[in-house]
Amino acid sequence: MAEERAAHTARVYTNETCNQNCAFCDRRAPRERPDFVARSAVEARIDAADAETLVLTGGEPTLRRDLVALVRRAKARATVVELETNAALIDLGRARALAEAGLDTARVHLPAWGEALDAITRDPGGHEATRRGVEALAAAGLRVEASAPIVRANAETLPRLPAQLRALPIAALRVGVPTDAPDRATLLPLPEAATVLERVADAARRVDLPLTLDPHASLPPCLLAHPARHAHLFSLTPGGRTRPGFAQRAACGGCQVADRCPGVPEGSELDQVLVDQALRPIDADRVRRRLSLISTPEAQVARELYQDEIMRAPGAPAQRVRTVRIVFACNQSCEFCFVSTHLPRAPDADVERAITEAASGGAAIALSGGEPTLHPRLTRFVELAKAEGAPLVEVQTNATRVDDALAATLRDAGVDIMHVSLHAMEAARSDAITGAPGTFTQTLEGLDAIQRAGLRLRLSYVFHRANVDAFPGYVEAVAARWPGAEINVSFVAPSTDMVPRTTALIPRYGEVMPGLADGVRAAARLGVRLSGFDSMCGVPLCLAPEDLLDAFAIAEVPEGYGDGETSHPDPCQGCALRPRCFGVRRGYVELYGADELRPR
Repeated sequence: MAEERAAHTARVYTNETCNQNCAFCDRRAPRERPDFVARSAVEARIDAADAETLVLTGGEPTLRRDLVALVRRAKARATVVELETNAALIDLGRARALAEAGLDTARVHLPAWGEALDAITRDPGGHEATRRGVEALAAAGLRVEASAPIVRANAETLPRLPAQLRALPIAALRVGVPTDAPDRATLLPLPEAATVLERVADAARRVDLPLTLDPHASLPPCLLAHPARHAHLFSLTPGGRTRPGFAQRAACGGCQVADRCPGVPEGSELDQVLVDQALRPIDADRVRRRLSLISTPEAQVARELYQDEIMRAPGAPAQRVRTVRIVFACNQSCEFCFVSTHLPRAPDADVERAITEAASGGAAIALSGGEPTLHPRLTRFVELAKAEGAPLVEVQTNATRVDDALAATLRDAGVDIMHVSLHAMEAARSDAITGAPGTFTQTLEGLDAIQRAGLRLRLSYVFHRANVDAFPGYVEAVAARWPGAEINVSFVAPSTDMVPRTTALIPRYGEVMPGLADGVRAAARLGVRLSGFDSMCGVPLCLAPEDLLDAFAIAEVPEGYGDGETSHPDPCQGCALRPRCFGVRRGYVELYGADELRPR
């Protein structure tokens, strides 16, 4: 039995027997093969596995008396070591020994819970032994996840599992869709499995349990009724079309992810007929963007968890700022948002580490998302940032969930600035921009609560096609309703694949500048402070009207900052403003070129 590989992960089989007897399992053997189970053979497989993560699996690995030694050997060769187990044979002493040997995660087989689990595993009373094992693993400081295959035996009960797992120290649930078994009648056709998966995903979201899809899963996203809603479950990377044992069907030809999806498992003709009838080729580019990752959802979360920037102001030293995305989900859906809002949130420990690392070094902290008020520990993160020495803590929110109580709590925890997204001052226009009807009124009420709490208020206005003409009136409305509030101005940033690079979303700078200039003049007249010209999301300084250039004046850009995101095309060479200007987003140049620039 050869190791299976997925991205940077290798699976190493330690044995083939098991103390349980699931009817659908294709890994369990009635007896061990001496040449396969020998310690030297397992060690050789560990040594040959070239991967960042090693998964020790079986059979049931805890049947081995030398498992601790195998974990230690795996840890010497991989960054992360995981164990797949039913946990029924683990006590606290053994859990601690595994942790000391270097085990990082235990993934416990839980296709159901309670007596339903015993019926599937054919192990009467086994769920109580598993409970004790799970609790022992958690007590030893290990991350414990649950894993569940979607099969006929649990098709009805599996959507109840996320709520049941909340009574256990389970950090996440991973589901898989097996397509091979000793008895194929125990399996579900892929279209039925897709329906169950969506029900489980919705149930997990309701109880805030992170859900992942096994990277070896055989389910294409086009079988889901709502692939965009559940895109975080998939790891489709460009060039990932080829996969042994898989094939694309005729309907795949017009699919937007055909270049990165391997299709469906090659199987019986009956299954293929069912699959062909259920395939819904993805034709929306936004869904394609949501499904596209650099490797795995976990890697994407780690990549997007935080971003380090420089806050610049005339006459003041540059201030380092770390934006930490404490959650990716959002209750609005702005088309210009560059955040992967479909991703699951990072583990709290990773969020705390990102905050502590930056704050203790003197950086300001911006807690962002998605929508950070969706995270139940937002206040705790604010307190941590302050305790670690952050000179400034900002919360970036749409304020739809902010009331007087939350505003006061955040103020008392140490928030310095509430940075609120509001891109129009008319209900119909605002709700169209956010894709969330009714939230305009909620944002206004949240802003009122923030001001009553005495918090410093900064509003965010992103120039894009839908509001290119509305900025002067916006400035006047803000000055009238929230005296003392600041406005942060930015230009839609075609910086990631999440943002459509289309003229329907992104206007030319020349279309923006008249309204921006009038808004800057209105702000000067009304005493409204403007910011945003100090970031990569601003506009090239050479486009500012001469009489307003002082309003755009900012400190010099640190050498090399913004490389990759922005560029200084040929017209920028020799411009006197270049030291203070980021230049132009590369995505903008690809769309419109650089002929609008007017070097000075």
